[in-house]
Amino acid sequence: MSTKDEILSLLRREALTVTELSARLDVTRNAVIVPLRQLEADQLIEGAERRDKRVGKPAVEYSAVAGREDVASQAYPPFAELLLQSLPEHLSRDEISHLMQQVGQKMANHLDSGAQAGFTERLKSATDFADSVGARTVVESTNGGAVIRSFSCPLGRAVRQESCVCGVIAAFFAEVTGAQVEEQCDRGEKLFCKFVVTE
Repeated sequence: MSTKDEILSLLRREALTVTELSARLDVTRNAVIVPLRQLEADQLIEGAERRDKRVGKPAVEYSAVAGREDVASQAYPPFAELLLQSLPEHLSRDEISHLMQQVGQKMANHLDSGAQAGFTERLKSATDFADSVGARTVVESTNGGAVIRSFSCPLGRAVRQESCVCGVIAAFFAEVTGAQVEEQCDRGEKLFCKFVVTE
């Protein structure tokens, strides 16, 4: 475990100062400061002045930021796969497809694409988000809209478990762009994403 990981582990338990951290880890103050700055930049920890009655400048104590406990978690892919495997035991095919559509729409609601923006701006906002999660999209303009392609499916493992997961992305693009979106993905040995967007 790196010093950075050890510091984060300690700060998830309690708030500590640089001096206290260096004592716990049996390292110099300088050996603690650099990883602390990195953790702050990653928004995993935060510092605040310690309130006590001692005279002089109050010490800064650091603590883990609430809600960021799972930022480096590797549990989500297997969790998603098992969840998708379980859905057919409880829902019909139509219900699963409807659920995927709702998930896509909710994803779009977290993206501020600008209510007054035109189609081109909304489309770019949607593909920028898709790219940020690993899609690497290519957009081809057409007379009535656009075709969005990707050769790097960001939900590939989930799609291989349940093909209607592609509906999540289709619903996302439709919600953000305000246009009709038809999913035409190729789910062969290799996955090729294709969404036809019609204004």
